[in-house]
Amino acid sequence: MTDADPEQVLGELELTRGLTIQMTAIGTLGMIVGWTFFAGVFRFVTGSGVSFRFAPEALGWIAAPIDVLIVVFLGTFFLVPHEWLHGLAIRYYGGEPRYGVGVAHFILPYAYATTDHEFSRNEFVVVLLTPLVTMTAVGVPAMLAFGWGWLAIPLTLNAAGAVADVWMTVAVLRYPEHVRIVDHETGVRIVGRATDAPRGLSVTAVVWDALAGAAVAALATFVLLAVGGPVLLTALGVESLTVGTPGRLTYLFSFLNTPEEVAIGVGPGVFAVGGVIGLTYALARTYRRRRDPPDDGESFE
Repeated sequence: MTDADPEQVLGELELTRGLTIQMTAIGTLGMIVGWTFFAGVFRFVTGSGVSFRFAPEALGWIAAPIDVLIVVFLGTFFLVPHEWLHGLAIRYYGGEPRYGVGVAHFILPYAYATTDHEFSRNEFVVVLLTPLVTMTAVGVPAMLAFGWGWLAIPLTLNAAGAVADVWMTVAVLRYPEHVRIVDHETGVRIVGRATDAPRGLSVTAVVWDALAGAAVAALATFVLLAVGGPVLLTALGVESLTVGTPGRLTYLFSFLNTPEEVAIGVGPGVFAVGGVIGLTYALARTYRRRRDPPDDGESFE
C-alpha cells in the first residue's frame, strides 16, 4: 500500500430501518418457503407429516400446553448453535468471538456473534454461511434418518434467520477478495483501495432488491386481503367473491359471508403479486443507482 493509493472505507453494511423492514418481510416469507420445503421433504421420504404432539396423551389437558412450550423452545433454541457456529468459524480464523442480542429499530429481534478480528472477503463469507450450511447439512439427514419431523421447525427458522447473513454475503462478494472486513455489533465495515470499489451495475443488488420488494409486497398483500378485504366487502354488502381458481397457483382471494357460513381464503397468487411488484421495485432502484451513482464509499440500505 502506498501513499498514492491509501486505504479507505469502501462501504458500511448496517441494518437501516428500511433494510430491517425488508429483512423482516423476507424472513417471514422465508419461513413459509422453508417450512414448505423441509416439511415437504420429510413427508416425501417418510410418508408421514410433521407432528407437533410431544407430550403423552395420558397427561390429559396439560399435554397441549406442554406441546406449545416445546414448539416455542425449538423455535428459539436454534439461536444457540447458530451463533456458536458463527463463533467457531471466527475462532478458526484467529478471532475471539463475543455474543449478544438486540432489537433492530424496535422491529427485528436478533442475536449476534462479533469480534475485533479482521477478515479477508472469503474468510468472512465462510463465517457468515457456516451456520446455514452446517445446520442444514446435518439437520436434514438426521431428520430423515431418525424420523425426527420436529427438526423441520429449527431448520426452517435457522434458514429464515440467516437472511442477514445471506444479505451480507451478497454485498461483500461485490468486492475483490483482498479487501478487509471489520466486524462490529451492528454491521461490518469494508476497507480497501479506492480502485476496489464495485463499479457499474450489480446483478446481486438487483436480485436482492427484487427479493426484498417481492417479500414486502407479498406480505402486505396477504395482510390487506385477509384483514382489509372482509371488512371492505362486508361494508359494500358483497356476500361472495373469488379471485383466481382455488387449488391453483392463480388463486388469490376468496370471501364468503352468508347466514350459514363465513369463510376467508388467501392463496399463492399473493406471491405472483409480490413478484411483479418486487421486479418493478428492483428496476426502479437500478435506474436510480445508475442515474445518481455514489461519489465515494457505498451506503447499503
